[in-house]
Amino acid sequence: VMKQSYMAFSLGFCKLSVEECEKDPKILKDYFAEHSECPEYVVQEAIEGFVRNWETRCFWFNGEFLYAIANKAAVSTDDGVERIVTGDDIPEEFLENAKRIGREALKCLPECKTPDGQAVPMTLIRTDIGCSDTQIYDKDTRWDPTKRTFFLNEIEYGGTTYFIRHLQFDSMPLWGRLYAEKAREIHARMQERSGEPMAKRARTAASSPRLTPMKKPAADEA
Repeated sequence: VMKQSYMAFSLGFCKLSVEECEKDPKILKDYFAEHSECPEYVVQEAIEGFVRNWETRCFWFNGEFLYAIANKAAVSTDDGVERIVTGDDIPEEFLENAKRIGREALKCLPECKTPDGQAVPMTLIRTDIGCSDTQIYDKDTRWDPTKRTFFLNEIEYGGTTYFIRHLQFDSMPLWGRLYAEKAREIHARMQERSGEPMAKRARTAASSPRLTPMKKPAADEA
């Protein structure tokens, strides 16, 4: 598979074989011409397990699991139709392995910090866990092709797709509350660091004299 390095929503995704590209070099020539503005590309061995198995996407906030969705992307399925399941419809084996690997992945991320450098728990992180069940030819990979191997496919942060319309509950109040609480948490931590209570700051701001803009002098009459 090949895709643009700075890509989202499967834009520029292309699934090919070395054999067909060697027979017809125009395939790659046309691809690079179409995406000529892209500075770099990612080329990876295709994981056939994406066709048969769910890719399970876990959503985390403050390092805590919130919910998951599992899907088979349209670019992976045989019929080109995306499939999405949520809640209790996600097979337990896929959900539990996704949560297990996702928790380990969170440990690898840099700390989230306030503008004045204080560490705070991470905001939204999404971990996407794939599943392979066939032979992988990468020279450094030793996965058993006779059983399922779950692996971290990618990590996404706040700008990720939330898959809200597919959930079995209304998550908008949840996200609103979490981000409001996070903003208050960061503000409170920064106030504590400054050493000045919030109430005193409010009084100081209210009592500060306001500057009145000077009026422009009238022009002299001729």
